[in-house]
Amino acid sequence: MLKKQAAVELMKHLVTHDWHGYSQISRWGDGEGKCNVPTEAGTYQVEQGDRDCSSAVIDAYERAGISCGGATYTGNMRQLMCATGNFRWHSMSSGYIAQAGDIYLNEVCHTAMCLSAEPDLLMEFSISENGDIDGAEGDQTGDESNIHAYYDYPWDGILECINTEEAGAGGDSVVEIMKADIPVPEYRVYTAEDGWLEWMHGLSCFDGCGDNFAGIPGHLIRNVQIENLGPGGWYRLNMKRQGELGRNQQNPDLSDYVIGVTVYYDTPDPEVTGYYRAKYRVAPSGRDYLKWEYDDEDGGAGDDANGVDRLQLTLEKE
Repeated sequence: MLKKQAAVELMKHLVTHDWHGYSQISRWGDGEGKCNVPTEAGTYQVEQGDRDCSSAVIDAYERAGISCGGATYTGNMRQLMCATGNFRWHSMSSGYIAQAGDIYLNEVCHTAMCLSAEPDLLMEFSISENGDIDGAEGDQTGDESNIHAYYDYPWDGILECINTEEAGAGGDSVVEIMKADIPVPEYRVYTAEDGWLEWMHGLSCFDGCGDNFAGIPGHLIRNVQIENLGPGGWYRLNMKRQGELGRNQQNPDLSDYVIGVTVYYDTPDPEVTGYYRAKYRVAPSGRDYLKWEYDDEDGGAGDDANGVDRLQLTLEKE
């Protein structure tokens, strides 16, 4: 796998993972944690939090191990990235056809990465949920960052990535997933149709499935298992017929289904790391996600009536 291909996978994660929304204010992430991004070459890490159009493209390449020469915005991308020898400029009149990983650039306003030449798809960060340069962290609309068909912005030209190094060489950011100072919650769900699904590690799945949630849309969750909640951490399921179960108790009756969940995270060593809390939400079957919940501050996630089919769980620093 080439480093260029790894950059494509990292950009794809950024534009499809709703932890990453649009912001020009906090455009390099929130500095409070990392997302693990599995690829064929290994697992890479990117900062949690928001990006804008240029920081996303630059970050994807830098994390993949390809230098962008200190480029920081659309106005210096062409000059600095070409100076590294990793990129070559093609004007739009040249007839060059962008390939996966190449960068469409308007040097004043905007940039996007090519996902594929056929079909011709772009990956980009567009605008915040407020229609301007900043908003709440994460993709609130599902379209702050996106993949869609090619369009002419208009673009001035294309930055072709000509780096041919193999991923894993040259000191790139491939990492081994290890237990960090802050144990990230691990969780999985059970459905009648599928049995136990793969384990999730925060908002990433261990087997590289590409999802940022546990569950399958349309398949009601009937059981949940959560680990790594700290020494005094706990979770509680709210079932349709049985009501609330005990702390850390799994569902004994798989004919019943989950309508809510409460999660509490107990930081192992807060004097060293600061305090963290569980950040989680669920989606009732056939509907969008409900709002984010934090520890047991507001009674947990769920509407206490409808079965849920997706669960997301991560940590947030208080």
